[in-house]
Amino acid sequence: MQYTRLVIAAGVGTLLLTGCSEGGQEGAGAGGGSSAVRDVVTEADIVLPVSAYLFTPEQQAVIDTAHSTLASDCMKRFGFDWPVKKAEPVKVVSRRYGVVGEKIAAEHGYHVIPSPGDKEHAEGAVSSGAKLPPEAYIIYGAKSGKTGAGGSYQGKEIPQGGCIGEAGRKLGLDKVQDPAKGKIGLLSIDYSSFGKAQETPEFKKAQNEWVACMKKSGYQHTAFLQPAEKYAAQGNSASPEEKVVAKADVKCKQETKLATVLVRAETQIQNDYIEQNAAGFAEIKKDQGAVIKSANEALAN
Repeated sequence: MQYTRLVIAAGVGTLLLTGCSEGGQEGAGAGGGSSAVRDVVTEADIVLPVSAYLFTPEQQAVIDTAHSTLASDCMKRFGFDWPVKKAEPVKVVSRRYGVVGEKIAAEHGYHVIPSPGDKEHAEGAVSSGAKLPPEAYIIYGAKSGKTGAGGSYQGKEIPQGGCIGEAGRKLGLDKVQDPAKGKIGLLSIDYSSFGKAQETPEFKKAQNEWVACMKKSGYQHTAFLQPAEKYAAQGNSASPEEKVVAKADVKCKQETKLATVLVRAETQIQNDYIEQNAAGFAEIKKDQGAVIKSANEALAN
């Protein structure tokens, strides 16, 4: 179960609630300024201030494992042996600006790199182990529909949202799992900074240069995400043609520093927002710390 991970796959306009992008949280935080941002050479260089307010892949793995452990403990109260899923850290390569690294362009084109993640849903975990009756799924909360209504089973009260709901509340996930919580909208600023960065003169100049560069290579595109939008949904893997286009795209991005211009502009926009909403972001950090503490305690018991 993944809760608070965030990365924008801008090429297809999709929000992905999964891992924090590779590269950690370097350069993140209020007041950093665009001068502190390194040039973008690979996807790992795309690190924005908002990422400092999301769980790292390692933290998320601890939280997910603790969540599964607490839910399993809850199920034991009802007489069911529900397996615990030990989560592993999931690294996600950012596609916020399409493809920016030569290696990924050559190997995967515009297609998302396959990674382990949320396939091991509650039902998947059970299918590999003991066979359980339908009511077990209702109690667990893995099934939609009647889930969350509470009720009882053999005289025992079912927690609101089932055992996964109870486990989440024990960890404090109800406070942090909604990225749009309260006045501080992580999703909102991540979307808006991406759009605002493209309104800057520096970006418009870089994109015009990118268009001219791609034209020299024989490709007619008027916006830097058009190649990703064209190829990302074609088949399950990149075709030879797609890889050639992706490599030309990366070459032009590096020559024009288009991705660097974008990340610097977004960094400044996000830093300003964080400074203006310092109290709210401090609350997010506090909530995160409480969740991590609860997760570690759950796994220590």
